[in-house]
Amino acid sequence: MCNVGDIIVIENYMHKGINLSKHSFVVLSDDSGQIQGLDYNLICNVMSSFKNEEQKKKKLSYPGNFPIVPDDYGAIDGNNKSGYIKAEQLYYFNKDKIEYIVIGRLCEDIFKLLLEFIEEELSEYEQIIDNL
Repeated sequence: MCNVGDIIVIENYMHKGINLSKHSFVVLSDDSGQIQGLDYNLICNVMSSFKNEEQKKKKLSYPGNFPIVPDDYGAIDGNNKSGYIKAEQLYYFNKDKIEYIVIGRLCEDIFKLLLEFIEEELSEYEQIIDNL
């Protein structure tokens, strides 16, 4: 079971018709709802880590990417990489249709900053419903 603010790894998921595996996500909501007539009970943002300084500069130049550092989250297995959250991409999931594990949690103040960033800084969102 996951909670709002948790960092989870989803075993397999879809993005634009492509099957992807084992990626980290931040749980934004675990409320049930419907989007385009499809039921969901989980909304997440995907997370990625930086490979090098050049990639870091490039990824942070995109206005929808929210930077994070190891002090921003508590990760199981000691992951201590800096990275970013793709805040403009909202992934909708049905928990009954995915396999996931909880690997950590964003610090409460960082999670609040992420929500403020999504609500105040972003004017457009990509709603990804491939996993419903």
